[in-house]
Amino acid sequence: MPWLTILGALPLAGALATAFVRGRARAFAGLGVALVTLGLAIWATIQRAALAESFVWIPQIGANYALKLDGLAALLVLVAALLTVVVLLTRLGADRWSGFVPLALALEGLTLFTFMSDDVLLFFIAFEATLIPMYFLIGNGGRVPRAGAALKFLLYSLAGGLVLLGGVVYLIVAAKGCSFESLAGLPLAQEAERILFLVFFVAFAFKAPLVPLHPWLPDAVEHGRPASSVLLVGMLDGIGLYGMVRFCLGITPQGAVWASTGIVIVAVVTVVYGALAAIASKSLMRLAAFTSISHAGFMVLGLFAFTTASVSGALTYVGAHALSASALILAAGWAVSRRGDVLTKGAFGGLARIAPVLAGVFLLAGLATLALPGSANFAAELAIIVGAWARHPIITAVGLLGVLAAGVYVLWAYQRVFTGELPDDDTEKTPTGGTGDINPVAKVAAGVLLAALLVFGVYPGPAQNLVAGNVDQVMTSAGLTDPVGGR
Repeated sequence: MPWLTILGALPLAGALATAFVRGRARAFAGLGVALVTLGLAIWATIQRAALAESFVWIPQIGANYALKLDGLAALLVLVAALLTVVVLLTRLGADRWSGFVPLALALEGLTLFTFMSDDVLLFFIAFEATLIPMYFLIGNGGRVPRAGAALKFLLYSLAGGLVLLGGVVYLIVAAKGCSFESLAGLPLAQEAERILFLVFFVAFAFKAPLVPLHPWLPDAVEHGRPASSVLLVGMLDGIGLYGMVRFCLGITPQGAVWASTGIVIVAVVTVVYGALAAIASKSLMRLAAFTSISHAGFMVLGLFAFTTASVSGALTYVGAHALSASALILAAGWAVSRRGDVLTKGAFGGLARIAPVLAGVFLLAGLATLALPGSANFAAELAIIVGAWARHPIITAVGLLGVLAAGVYVLWAYQRVFTGELPDDDTEKTPTGGTGDINPVAKVAAGVLLAALLVFGVYPGPAQNLVAGNVDQVMTSAGLTDPVGGR
């Protein structure tokens, strides 16, 4: 049985089927498909060594329909499947926009195929196809000017895709096959490898996103619906780092080593800029978006510091960040639906008095975001800092400003939104769900994310073991060992 094909095709089939279901039954049907997909993803992760698929597709250029599930891909597939379940849970009580469920399932299926692809052409097609459902998720049902935010997302993403297409075409012409395994040993002249590396890096820096290619993300998160923003940050941002591992480090490793110092500097600039922009944000949703940008910088810092600890931290941080950012965005969205999205004096305040569960969810998600010990982000972020310090101590020290700033933007946001007295005109209003607190379904969705953050944080070993093979491949392909005295 082609189980990996079934894993990716199941949510796509669910998207088509739920498009013909009416009313609230659509949300329940979509949730059922997402739960089955999550169960299959768990089983496939356990059995991944025996599930590779490869069929001749376009023999003239050596392209195959090839799927594989290594450790990193399995981690990201699990996270994508879990986040789809969570966001569809939040839609059970919402029937204002019926198109969300099929679009979310379509995005899930295309994202799973992107992570499982073992052929560069297949990867590119799935990678570009994710833009279609995401564009409509941002552009429908959000806040004005959502159409502009969706268009901005599409233009930036298409720019990155166009750059990637140039690199893929070069590989097809230069190589006899399109599989990542065959391209890993492709002999390239030094200048050609460096140029090709820069092409791949820029393409995925749009998606990560890194400064200065980031402006699309704050607008998309601010003006889209929170559930759509969870899918955007939790799924598509992960494709950026995954692509860097597959293309930049897998195909052009010596180009990556050559450019590593400059990229580490860009990563630290992204860390600090994202954190300071979050502090300065007057929009709660933009604050959540800038925290994601700052964390993207941490991931790239760990990846290109080229130590065992930093690379392991970067690869596990992808999953940890997806969980913490998703919880924070959902909590922020529920708060915004209560009082609007302007963090100014008098607009918010005292929400914990009538929505204590919402206040607790926001605080716990925020503490996980700033890498509180015991949360999922802590072990990954600590590994990145320790590993990067061994090779780039001064640059990493500057990046620690982002860690300090995280405490400021999380606690300051909590103070402005949830503590103090309620505004004078707010005594009769209630938050989303109309009960004075988030509704029971929202509590379940938040509980799933917070439980995953806790388990992942207290017991990070399984995630670290899952990506251990990828860490070894990165270090071996780069031809580097840990610095003397480093980790």
